[in-house]
Amino acid sequence: MSTIAESQTMDVAAQLALMNEKLDRLSFVVEDLGRRMESFDDLKEDLVPIAHGALKIAYKQLHGLEQAGALEFASESVQVARTIATSFSRDDVRLLGDNVVKILETVRNLTQPGVLNIADRAAAALQEAPEEGRIGLIRAMRDPEIRKGMALLFAVLRELGSSGSGNGRGEDSHSKSLGE
Repeated sequence: MSTIAESQTMDVAAQLALMNEKLDRLSFVVEDLGRRMESFDDLKEDLVPIAHGALKIAYKQLHGLEQAGALEFASESVQVARTIATSFSRDDVRLLGDNVVKILETVRNLTQPGVLNIADRAAAALQEAPEEGRIGLIRAMRDPEIRKGMALLFAVLRELGSSGSGNGRGEDSHSKSLGE
């Protein structure tokens, strides 16, 4: 019977040694986890003030943009982009891109103070213009300001006629009948 008891004692001793090994590994893992937690705490102590400062700066910047209306402008710009995307085909957008410089030059020319002043005065005159018959038009032709305006109008019409609009030759079918 002693062999059975010795065998059981050896099994218990082997099991205890195995358990002791596992406890050693578990102890090592717990110690390593503790070191990592301490390292994380140190990192947290360093990063929290930095993150807090960054959030404060971001908040101030966003608040300033909101006060200036930039965020609302950006939101509306997104709506404009959506409208453009749904209103124009790819070819339209490509053509726009091809001509964007010319479009911007035209807008720049149209927004010059002298041109805007003329456009404003013309709009006001259109709103206030009385209905005049032929006799009123003949009388108006004597006014030097009317003559200057007519000369300007004819210069614009001449430029439009020479720009290639009409029949593609820089003149329309009526210009020949007018003796030109």
